[in-house]
Amino acid sequence: MSAGTPPAWKWPSRRRGNFEFRSLVNTCEFVARDAWCEREFFGLRPMATYWWSCLTDDDGNFLAPMRKVNTELSGGLQLSSNVDADNLEITSQAFEASHRGAGVRWTLSEDNTSFRVAAEQTPHSQPFAFDISDDQLAWSEGELLDLRGPKLGLGYQWYTPNIDERGGNLYVSQPFRVTGHVRGRPVRGFVSMDNFYGPVGQVYNNGPIFNVLELAWVTFGNIYGDGSHEFGALCLGKEHWGFAVVADQTGPIVETTELTADVQLDADNYVATARYCAGGTEWCFTAAERGQMRSLAAARGDAYHGQAGAVRRVGDTRVPETSLAWIETFPLNGLDRRYRGERRR
Repeated sequence: MSAGTPPAWKWPSRRRGNFEFRSLVNTCEFVARDAWCEREFFGLRPMATYWWSCLTDDDGNFLAPMRKVNTELSGGLQLSSNVDADNLEITSQAFEASHRGAGVRWTLSEDNTSFRVAAEQTPHSQPFAFDISDDQLAWSEGELLDLRGPKLGLGYQWYTPNIDERGGNLYVSQPFRVTGHVRGRPVRGFVSMDNFYGPVGQVYNNGPIFNVLELAWVTFGNIYGDGSHEFGALCLGKEHWGFAVVADQTGPIVETTELTADVQLDADNYVATARYCAGGTEWCFTAAERGQMRSLAAARGDAYHGQAGAVRRVGDTRVPETSLAWIETFPLNGLDRRYRGERRR
């Protein structure tokens, strides 16, 4: 168990309201009003909103700007990029020039169909703004980036109720197909807006999902020349936790918490390949060259390994125009689905 987990943490009891981390999962339609910062679900409050991305340029580089906003407070722009680098490194110049700290303001439109999350330019930082409607996203950070585009079909959600964890967690992810620039470099790909809900006082990296349950979670998008697409997530977790949910332009392909996975690591404990089987479908993640997020791992005490790649459905011979994925694994959690800690009965 990693250092962020409380030493007294135990696997949930069998008392009423616990389900041993069994979850509900399915695709979902995006409505901007549901992603508003004051909206609660199942008694769970919004803990964080993440805007993260998988982008590529004409040279095949991978860029992954990301922002996390906790209602009024925001971290800086975390831009992972392998442009002129051996792996994905966080660009310190972009972080230092970006807005961070207090001053972030959420504004809901009068008709409740869109909202803005923004901070003004300061003498030391660029401005930033997210404009979110039911169908469109625009993300701007002054000279650092400008990305915009339409909703990419259905998103996905999972809900894990748990009384011992003061209610559990809800996670909702919605992709947008974007084009634009990052530091003047033309890019294309997808931005996902992810909302994470949980009990007061919890953040992702001090809860059991990050520190115990999650083993290998990949989110991916494939965009084809005819306008069709696939977007979804495949997650291997301990015991009963985990899910597979994928949709295309016609609707859901798979929605299940029953899955198996064969994950192969390289010598540095990063994923070389991962093959997921769920709902009668098989999907294969292939790691990108220069795709390891080494500085992000260092910032999290090497408890987290993120990396770039692509996911393709086994047997699908179509060639995507854009195929991008972000997988994360946890060296301290391992890949064994069994939980070996003390179990309360």
